[in-house]
Amino acid sequence: MKRLIKSALVALTLGVTVGSLSLGFAVAQQKQDVANGFQISPVRSDLTIDKGKSLDLTISIQNPTSVATVAVPVVNDFVASDKEDGEPRLILDEKTPPPKNDFKKLVGSIDQVQLGPKEKKDITVKISVPDDANAGGYYGAIRFAPGVAGQTSTVGLTASVGTIVLVRVPGNLTEKLDLIQLSAEQNNKAKSFFTSGDVSILTRLKNSGDIHVQPFGKVQVKNTFGRVVYQYEFNKETNSILPDSTRRFDDALNAKHLVGRYTIESNLGYGQGGALITAKTAFWYIPSVVLYGLLLLIVIVVALVYWVIRKANRRRQHKHDVNKQKA
Repeated sequence: MKRLIKSALVALTLGVTVGSLSLGFAVAQQKQDVANGFQISPVRSDLTIDKGKSLDLTISIQNPTSVATVAVPVVNDFVASDKEDGEPRLILDEKTPPPKNDFKKLVGSIDQVQLGPKEKKDITVKISVPDDANAGGYYGAIRFAPGVAGQTSTVGLTASVGTIVLVRVPGNLTEKLDLIQLSAEQNNKAKSFFTSGDVSILTRLKNSGDIHVQPFGKVQVKNTFGRVVYQYEFNKETNSILPDSTRRFDDALNAKHLVGRYTIESNLGYGQGGALITAKTAFWYIPSVVLYGLLLLIVIVVALVYWVIRKANRRRQHKHDVNKQKA
């Protein structure tokens, strides 16, 4: 009897344990599905809004998971980061003073979005510029993160997706972009002489104005004889450079069998006034095999010249000795 009761207790304990594990796995799976985030478009919006005007921005948001969820909206200002990759630095701390041009003040209220499994919805966000707003750029992000209906707490950066919004408010603005570096590079290091490996073209631009700009143009690479061996459209993705920031562009030089001296010619434009930037630089590409061949040829030539000179000296010396004996 005791043995029977003991067996029953063991079976009950095992059943509870297995049930707990199954429940835990289901909850973990549900959390994982929710944490996978949303799909959102557009990824970036460039808007121009006059003072006293407003504009409706349509954002599509989709729940890619098989679990119903709620998309909790969060609006943040952002500024340029210290890096040169163009990645914005979101202002997440509510205690941090907002920028002079506060994007958050332009954005109307956004309701939470109920999304069923695989469901996609379009929402409209009103962006309004007051009559007394500053001219210039207003930069922010409208993000969505999985949450609970009715939850109003601030959602952090983790597990959120969003759209970047750049708003231009016309006025007396200064557009000024300076080219601070144009060079060939390899492994993120500028160089002027290469013996092997792939080569990229590095362009670094600094925005010294007070509004974001999108540079464009054409870059050509020419060989020693002036023939174009490679060219490309600069900044095809229309990336913006924020005020008081520097951005680098790394573009692969997709040209084969490079040998000799090459010139990079860059012709860029930017701004509503169509300002131009022109620059050129040069680099050498001598493959190791060719370089060793040239060194070997130089050694052979030097040795040959030395042999010829030495042989000529011996003939002169011999002739001198013969003349001396006759005398």
